[in-house]
Amino acid sequence: MINKGDIVNFYSTVASFQKDYRTRNPGLVIASKVFPNSAKSSFEKNSAYILWADGSMTREYTSYLEVVK
Repeated sequence: MINKGDIVNFYSTVASFQKDYRTRNPGLVIASKVFPNSAKSSFEKNSAYILWADGSMTREYTSYLEVVK
């Protein structure tokens, strides 16, 4: 689970998705939202607002985020 305050990296097996985040990683989770009663694929509906290392901010599906350990 992704929580506010977590340090995360964007990750995807799709190279075209990953390339835009190479200079952004890592990021700080500013807020996250969980929708436990949403559609069957609810894990894709969970999202987080990320402040990236390059200063940009985006909203990402949590399925594309990995917590930095």
